Amino acid sequence: MTLWQQFLSVEIEFHSFGGQHIGALTAFALCMLATVWCIRHFDERQNLLFSRAVSIVLVITVVIFSAIKIYFDRFNLLIDLPISLCNLFSVLAPLLFWRPNQRRLEVIYYLVMAGTLQAMLTPDLYVGFPSNEFFKYWIVHGGLVVLVVHNIFAFQMYPRFKGVVITFAWVNVYSVALYGLNLAMNANYFYLVSKPGNASILDLFGPWPLYILVAEMVAMVFFALFYLPFMFIKKTDQPIRT
Repeated sequence: MTLWQQFLSVEIEFHSFGGQHIGALTAFALCMLATVWCIRHFDERQNLLFSRAVSIVLVITVVIFSAIKIYFDRFNLLIDLPISLCNLFSVLAPLLFWRPNQRRLEVIYYLVMAGTLQAMLTPDLYVGFPSNEFFKYWIVHGGLVVLVVHNIFAFQMYPRFKGVVITFAWVNVYSVALYGLNLAMNANYFYLVSKPGNASILDLFGPWPLYILVAEMVAMVFFALFYLPFMFIKKTDQPIRT
């Protein structure tokens, strides 16, 4: 099988905590180190260009992945619409991150850090390296973390505690709308109908619908935990970016 055929393949297996998983996490760690370097050495204009470039990479990744699936007649409306939070943020990344905005960023921060990091540690991924699905999964999830962390520290837009409450409200509104769509389509976006096939943290939360309620409480705790580091950062008197 040629490298191109492997890139298009859906038959290469992925195993959580195997070599491919560890390799992806290592690559992510290196990207984070590079991001920290950019934050420390770039001026505001350069950081803005960095943020825009990463956001464009994210949306292009989702578009290319979707185009490949459509071309090979693999696109499944039940699982491939970009409406899960990570895919949605990636598609909208140029709009969300083109200009710094603290109110918008802190909602994205809490959702990305609480959800995307967990998705990287216990990935709902069945196809391994070097398939396009493997690259798409890690570029989207890792790229969102890079983008959020970069925006927070490059532009000093530190999340506030009231953002925890606002984020919790938004995620519930979105979940209700998405649950209705799931029922209409017989889909399972956001895992509101059933748990993912691979092992995940949801396995610890009991059967449906109990795991959804437990996940909400855990999410609130995670949101609060991800606020804690910013309690100790000295806030400036500069106006909030809008």
